[in-house]
Amino acid sequence: MVHSDRLLVTLIRDFAAARGLSVSYASRLLTGSGDTVERVNGGMSITGRRAETILRRASESWPAGLAWPAGLPRPASPGGDDRTPAR
Repeated sequence: MVHSDRLLVTLIRDFAAARGLSVSYASRLLTGSGDTVERVNGGMSITGRRAETILRRASESWPAGLAWPAGLPRPASPGGDDRTPAR
């Protein structure tokens, strides 16, 4: 899957706002590292494997009723199109 580091940073920020989390905590939940956004803003890039993890985790935990960010393909849910938000 083609991804843009900037779009993934936007996704992390949108996820944080939607869930009422800090960006670093949302980053830790989605990437396993709380400084991913900071590193990308500093010029580093996100690997394809990490991008897939971010997309999958965000999609699985995305709040019901909130539109998925435009410009970023949403991965298919393992159980179909039913998206159950995280607890």
